[in-house]
Amino acid sequence: AATAGNCGSATAGEYGAATAGDCGAATAGEYGAATAGYKGAATAGNYGAATAGNCGAATAGYKGAATAGYKGAATAGDCGSATADNYGAATAGNCGSATSRGSSASGKDGLSVVRGNCVKAKGGMGALLVIAIEQDASWSIREWKAGVVDGVTLMPDTWYTLKDGEFVEVPDDAADS
Repeated sequence: AATAGNCGSATAGEYGAATAGDCGAATAGEYGAATAGYKGAATAGNYGAATAGNCGAATAGYKGAATAGYKGAATAGDCGSATADNYGAATAGNCGSATSRGSSASGKDGLSVVRGNCVKAKGGMGALLVIAIEQDASWSIREWKAGVVDGVTLMPDTWYTLKDGEFVEVPDDAADS
């Protein structure tokens, strides 16, 4: 196990855990867990879990879980789960799940879920896309829709949002729709 204070970094080997304070970074080996504070970054190895604070980034290995705070980004490997807070981005591999209030992407047979006002989702073949658009100044859902990427109605690796209750393509290079 390793722990570091403000602006520090922490690294732990296999089966270990690492924690870093504000502006820090934490890395843990296989089966490990990593946590980083405000504006930090956390990386965990296979079967690990990574959590990063506000404005941070979290990455977890195969079958891992990653969570990022406000405006953060989370990435998980195949069969993993990634969650990002407001305006963040979540990405998961094949058979994984990605949830955010910004943009979510998953691989083949994955799950991409987004909720908010300027949101978009995409997935590989067989992925389930769930998009919920909120009222402008409340948490109430104005419209929502779910669909499976089948290569006919919804195309693989294509960003979608909702307009008038229907899926609408969003350009790859567009900022969150």
